[in-house]
Order: sequence, then C-alpha cells, then structure tokens
Amino acid sequence: EKARNHTGTVEGGEPMSATAEMGVLGCALLGAMDECIAEGITGEHFANSEHRRIWEAIREVTEEGLPCNVVTVHDRLNTSGKADPSYLVRCEDAAPTSTNLGYWLPLLKKSAVRRLYKAKMAKLGKALDDHTLEPDELTAAFEAEILDLSGEDTKKTTRADSLVRVLANIEQVQFKGKVFGLTTGFPELDNVIGGLHNGEMMVIAARPGCGKTALAANMAESLVSKGVPVGFFSQEMTEDQLNFRMLCTHARQDSRELMRPHTLTANDFPKISAAVGRMNSWPLHIRDKGDMTIGQIRAEARRMRAIHGCEVFFVDYLQLVHPDRRGEKRYQEVGAISAGLKNMAKELNCPVVALAQLNRETVRANRAPRAYDLRESGNIEADADQIMLLWEPTGEEMAHPTHTMVEGIIDKNRNGGTGRVNFLFRKEHTQFETVSPINDEDIPPSL
Repeated sequence: EKARNHTGTVEGGEPMSATAEMGVLGCALLGAMDECIAEGITGEHFANSEHRRIWEAIREVTEEGLPCNVVTVHDRLNTSGKADPSYLVRCEDAAPTSTNLGYWLPLLKKSAVRRLYKAKMAKLGKALDDHTLEPDELTAAFEAEILDLSGEDTKKTTRADSLVRVLANIEQVQFKGKVFGLTTGFPELDNVIGGLHNGEMMVIAARPGCGKTALAANMAESLVSKGVPVGFFSQEMTEDQLNFRMLCTHARQDSRELMRPHTLTANDFPKISAAVGRMNSWPLHIRDKGDMTIGQIRAEARRMRAIHGCEVFFVDYLQLVHPDRRGEKRYQEVGAISAGLKNMAKELNCPVVALAQLNRETVRANRAPRAYDLRESGNIEADADQIMLLWEPTGEEMAHPTHTMVEGIIDKNRNGGTGRVNFLFRKEHTQFETVSPINDEDIPPSL
C-alpha cells in the first residue's frame, strides 16, 4: 500500500504528503470539487498514481453532473481498471467534512512544489552533464528554469480564463474603441494590425537607411510615455546614440543642428532640458551589447520582464543577432534566431518587435518589397505574426533632404487584415507621422 503516512515517499522517492492527498480527495468526494478546481488543483498535484486516478474519476463524475460519492467514483474507476472501494472510504474518512479542505490544500500544494523543484534540479543536472552545451546555453537554461518556477502558479489557467480575456478584449474594441493590443502610437497602423499582441512577433523590415530604427524608437517612445515598460535590444547603435535620436524626436530638435557648434538659441536649451527630465522617468531599458546571442537576449529579456516588468521588447535588428551555435549555414542561423524571438514572445507572453533587413534586390528592381524579400532566411516570414515592409515609392534619387514619404506595407497579419499605411519621415527629427498621400509642397513645416 503506497499511501501510508504523512511524510512517505512513492515512485522514485518523490517527496509527498500522502495524508494530505487523501484528505483533499476525501473533501472532493464530499462535494468540494468545485473549490479544488478554483484553487487550481490538477492531477499533477498528486504524487501517488492511484490518487491521480481517483482525482480524474471524481472530476469526470462531477463534470457529467452525476452524484459524487464512493459508489459513483468506484464505478468510474472500474471502467479503467480495478478499484478498491475500501480505499475510497478511507479517503473520505480522512476528511470528515468538506470544510477540512482549507487545512489539507496548503499541505498538498507544498508537497507539489517540492516535487517540482526536485524535477527542475534533476533537469538542470542533466544539462550540466551535456558537454556539448556552451556556457551561454547553460546560463540561459538555468535562468529559464528558475524564472519558470517563480511564475509556475500564474501560468496554469483554464480555458474559461482564456475565454474571459478574449471576451474582455472584444468588448474593449467594440464598446470602448480601443485596439486589441498595445498601441503603437500610430492610429492608422493600429487600425490595420489591432496593436501589438501578447505572444506575437511583429517584423518591421526595410533596406538600410529607410528609417526602421527611427520608427521602432518612435513606437517605444509612445509606449513608455504612457508608462508601459519597454525593453530595447540595440545591436547596431549604442545607448547614447539611441537616446540622442529619441531626444531629438521628443524635443523637436534638428539632429543635424545639434551636432554643429553654436547653432542653438537661448530658447532651445530649456526645451532640451525639459525633454531630458521627462525621458529620465521613462520605463525604457536599453541593452546595447552588440554581440549578443539569441540565448543571451532571451535570458536578459526574462530578467527584464521579472525585474522591470517589461511588457514589450524591440530587437534592432534580427540579422545582427548572433546564433547560439556557429557552423551552420547562414539561413539556418537566421532561422534559429527568428524562431528564438518568436518563442521569446510566447514564453514571456508579450509582444516582440523585431527589425530586419531586406535584400538589396528590392532597390535595384525599383518595386514594392514583399515578405519573401526578407534577407537571408524565409523562416522570418513563417515565424512572424505581422510583417510591415517600409519603402520609399519615389526612390532614393528623389528623396527630399529633410523628409520623405514612406509606405508601410502590412504584407502579413496572422490574425487580421493587410494593407498600407502612409508615413511622413521627418529625417531631421528622426520622427515618423502617419499622413495621407501628399506632395512635398503640401507638407507642413516642422514645429
């Protein structure tokens, strides 16, 4: 008989509380099954395999609306194997009334957590024995398991919980006019993609010099100015360079003028100082280490999510991220990086906005880009939930020195429609604005 004492062990020496398991089963037999479900109890909480069988039988009987007692549960157990009715009576005796549930539940949960920790440590021990893993991969594995433990209880939600969230999102859109996800700062873009969605990866792709970093920085600024914590991985620019760009945007200052001596007026300095003060309070967390691997980015993102509560991550840009393993063909490396960013979005349940380069052929062909023009890997197109491609319809040779019209082509939207958004890119402020198609002479001067 496996379940004999309060601190016994079963099946491989896993720590358990046999009496607590019997107590919870007894309460469930006496009508407390709904309370158990509400507390998040599942079959995984029971170390004893026979207890798990009994739990599932009680759950099935309850869900079918049948009376829950020793007789009905015994009959259900007999359909999948032999069952001892006297053992069910002993479980019932362990909890004279269903009100004992408040005593047994904490003991059951404590035992389950101890088993979970032991399983995680065993998994990490196997990772240490795998001599093919690089140190960065080991670090990422350890951090993932530890952070997974800290959020284990919050992850386990029922389908009803998910449906409640889905309905709440629909109500936000239909009755309050809000987008489904986090706003990008560009209403016309939000109208097409419905905002940035948890668990999804959006790819913003363009040829070099088309403003993709500026657009991402504008989106990040819009989010942090509303108090949304943002993580920004800058593989190409330093933190100072990125902050300089965002300061020019926020203070409406010409970036070229700021880099030339004696160009500012007495009125400019107070505006710049005020903008710096506001920016200093933004929950923006920039990481500018240029040689990060995808494993390092995911590990740092987990850390930023846990410590700073980051709700969205930007990566500039995808093809500059290093793979965890070298030696594969380039398209395989880029594919692994793309899959890693998509998995990061799912693991952290937040949006990931990844910037990417387009092939040079799109410029030479003088045509609007398509998703298959993404440089070095078709996996990016497959992994992305949304893809927006930036291009200048007039071409580089017709570009205005201070501004240019840029089309944002939403070429893929897994859960919505596609379309085009017209941007005006003010180069002097590194700022994007959404506009209707207009001629240069109709563009208002910058404020």
